Formats: sequence, C-alpha cells, structure tokens
Amino acid sequence: MMRKVCDIVDCSNGICEHDPIRYMRPMLQATFCLQPPGDTPTRRSTFDGIIAGCIPVFFEEQSAKSQYGWHLPEEMYRDFAVFIPKEDVVFKGLRILDVLTGIPRNEVRRMRERVIELIPRVLYRKHGSSSGLRARKDAFDIAVEGALQRINSRLKAGDLDQ
Repeated sequence: MMRKVCDIVDCSNGICEHDPIRYMRPMLQATFCLQPPGDTPTRRSTFDGIIAGCIPVFFEEQSAKSQYGWHLPEEMYRDFAVFIPKEDVVFKGLRILDVLTGIPRNEVRRMRERVIELIPRVLYRKHGSSSGLRARKDAFDIAVEGALQRINSRLKAGDLDQ
C-alpha cells in the first residue's frame, strides 16, 4: 500500500471559515506543514500547524524568523522548523520533498518534540486549567511579559514620553 505523501487543503471562497476540521485534520495527520509566503509575513496556519504538532516549513526568512518573536524566538527556529529558500525551489529546481525526506528520522522526531513543547506558548489557557498547564506560560503571559519588557527598556533608554 502506498503511503500518502501530500495533502492540499482548498479553503477558497471561505469554505474553511466555519469548518476548522477541514484544514486541521490534515495537519494532525502530517509530519510537515508547508507555510508558503502570503499577503503578509505572519500566517495563522503556522500556529494552527504547531497546535496540531506539525513541523512548519518556511520559504521566506521574514516569515520564518520575524513572526511573533516573543512566542517563537528566532534562536529556537532550527529546533522546530525547516527553512527552504523559495529562490532555491523556484529558480534552482530544488524539490521540497527531497529536502524533507532527507531529514533523518531522529531529527524529525526531535523537531516534533520541540513543536509539542511550543504548543502552550501559542495557546490561551482556559480559566480553571490544570496545575500542570498553569505552571507554563501561555500566549497571554508571554505577550504581557514581552510588552512590559519593551516598555521598561524604552523607559530606561528615555525613548518613551512620560
């Protein structure tokens, strides 16, 4: 039996807006989730994929490393994501599948474990969550901490009008 290698999710005409299962199911079954460039460097599907335990594959530096730096710090990207320059794919004929199948299984397993560790950083914890979840910072905690650090550093540097 041949194993399915790729799945394309068609969300044209807003068909996925009220049916998240349509795009989340393939992510839950995937090892890698491609994050092609879009209108802006930030992509919701990056976070949907991480929540699904899927290793993101980026094609632009800006999408890969400048997206929500507090939640997904740039220095961590090599641990949980794959970067393939789009120029190599478009102009040099690099095959994405060749790159992904060339990653050793133990490396894929390690990256997947790191993605799973990141899940609390991109979720908002529900009130009354278990003590285990409360012990970890969620997306809100990280955003507030980052904003406060930025304000404090600007105050120290004299960059904020008081």
